[in-house]
Amino acid sequence: MNVEIRACRDAEELAAYGKIVAYVFANNDTSDVDTELGSTQPDWTTCAFVDGSMAATMGVFPFTVRLNGEPVRMGGVTAVGTLPSYRRQGLLRQIMKQGLETMRERGQAYAILWASMAAIYQRFGYGSATTRVDYKFDPRTAQLRDNRPTSGSVSLMTSEDAFPIIKQLYIQDATPRNMALHRSTVIWRVDTLRPRHKGDAMYTVVYRNEEGEPRGYLVYGTHEATERSSPGPDQTLTVKDFVALDMEGYRALWQYILKHDLVGTVRIWACIAEDDPAPDLLLEPRMLQRSTMDGIWMRVVDVEAAVPQRPYGSRGELTFRIEQDDLCPWNNGSFLMETDGKTTAIRRTDRKPNLTMSINSLASLLAGHRSATRLARAGLISAIREPALDTADAIFRTNYLPHLPNNF
Repeated sequence: MNVEIRACRDAEELAAYGKIVAYVFANNDTSDVDTELGSTQPDWTTCAFVDGSMAATMGVFPFTVRLNGEPVRMGGVTAVGTLPSYRRQGLLRQIMKQGLETMRERGQAYAILWASMAAIYQRFGYGSATTRVDYKFDPRTAQLRDNRPTSGSVSLMTSEDAFPIIKQLYIQDATPRNMALHRSTVIWRVDTLRPRHKGDAMYTVVYRNEEGEPRGYLVYGTHEATERSSPGPDQTLTVKDFVALDMEGYRALWQYILKHDLVGTVRIWACIAEDDPAPDLLLEPRMLQRSTMDGIWMRVVDVEAAVPQRPYGSRGELTFRIEQDDLCPWNNGSFLMETDGKTTAIRRTDRKPNLTMSINSLASLLAGHRSATRLARAGLISAIREPALDTADAIFRTNYLPHLPNNF
C-alpha cells in the first residue's frame, strides 16, 4: 500500500475532497457541498492518497481570532474525514501531523475546530476551549423581570441593506472579546447569513437607540411545523446571531423575539456565550431549557510562538512543563513565562517546573476556558505547590469567557 500525504493540486481533486466530506457527514445536498468548496482553496487541504486514490481529508482555514482581545492567527480545522474502507490504518494521524507542521510553517500557532467526536481530537492534543450554550423555549414563558418598554427602535431590514451595519456592530462587539472570529465576507455568506435550507428566508433586525445609532441586531429564520402536535402556535424561530452592545439593546431585541405571536418555539443555538445574561434577567430562567455541551476545541501548535500572542490577566512569572506531545515534539520541555499582562516573553529553561501538564491542558488555559486550579483538581495539571496554581489562575484570567459562534 502506497500512502501519499499532500494538498489537493487542482479543481478535480478538490471535487473529490468534497465528495468524501459529503459522504462522511451524510450531506446529500449538492448545493451545500458546492457552497463549502467555494470557500476552500486547494492548498488549504491535507489529504491521504492510497495507491493514487483519495482516502482521507482535512482542511485548514486561515483564521484570525480574538484571544483575550488580541487578534491571533489560527488554523480553522474542518472537513476531517476518512472513507470507511480506509479507517483504522493511521491515515488521520498522518494527515493531522502533516497539517500541524504546515500550520507551524505558516505562522498559525493555534488550531481550532468543532469536534464531531471529542474522543478523536483529544488524542491529537486538542483541549476544550469553549462551552456551547443553547436555549429552546416557548416565548410566552420567557418574560424579562424588567419588562418596561425600551427606548429606541427595532427595524426589519433586508440582509443586503443591513450587512454594512451589522458587520460594524459585530466588529465592535468582537474586538474586546475572547475567541471571537474575524468574519470575512465569505464567512458571513456561507455561515451567519446562510439559511437552514437553500431557498429559506433569513431575516435581520437592527436595534437603534434614541439617537438613531445602531446598537444591536438579530439574524434569524422561521419555519412552520409540518405536523401540528398541539393546538398552540406551531412556528419555530431560530436565532443564528445575537449581538447587543448594551443592555438596553439586549432587552429590546429580546422583547422583539417575544412579539412573534405565532411562534411556539424559539431556539437560540450556539450564538450566545456561556456568560449570556438571559438567566439573570428572566422571571423564570428555567423556561430557557438551557443546555450546554463542548464547543470549540483548541490545539497549541507551537508553544513558544503561541504564549506571547495573547494578553494576560496579571503580571507574573511561571515555569511549566509540557510532556508527551508526540505530534508536535518541539513543544515538549520546560518553559519560563514572564508577563506584565500586555507583553510576554517565553524561553526554554532548566528550572524545576511549577506546573506539569499535557498540551491539551495548556490549550484550555490559554483559551481562558479552564483555570489551573480546576484542571489540577481534575488531575490534569500537577503542581509543585498550591501558590503556583493561584499564580497561573491570575495570569491566564480573561476579560470574557471564550465564545466562538461560527460554524466552519
